[in-house]
Amino acid sequence: MSTSDATGRRALQHHLGQQLGSRFSTAVVLFHAAAAERIGLNVTDFRCAEVLLRLGPTHPGRLAEATGMSSAATAQVLNRLERAGLVHREPDPADGRRTIVRPAQDGETVRLVGEIFGRFGGRVAAVVDAYDEAQLRTVLDFVTRTAEILEDETAALRRTRRR
Repeated sequence: MSTSDATGRRALQHHLGQQLGSRFSTAVVLFHAAAAERIGLNVTDFRCAEVLLRLGPTHPGRLAEATGMSSAATAQVLNRLERAGLVHREPDPADGRRTIVRPAQDGETVRLVGEIFGRFGGRVAAVVDAYDEAQLRTVLDFVTRTAEILEDETAALRRTRRR
């Protein structure tokens, strides 16, 4: 690789880092905040609903573990999500002392979330359509690996106490 090629690559990597680390991440946070506001929740509750969708039916303790929230904070979030119609709690059939939280499959709030993300998803699909299969595999690999790094770094930050 020539010096000019290396310089161009570093400049491209720097620009990607700026777009991803600043503009893109901020846009994601602000989009989710606006979506949460639209359905009457705060952004933390809204993101917890997404975590529950990804986890599937689970115990409140698993949500607390996944988000780093205390049991008390998790219980408050679940109360708000249940009132909003995004989750249902039911007794665990394997242990009646425990509760299972299930993402709601229908209802007004679920429909509204579907509308919000349907429009967004359609616009993203139009962007994705511009890439060939090899490019999509590269983007998928990048996003997957970057998300894993974010998850690992989040866990590391939570393990380290503030001085």
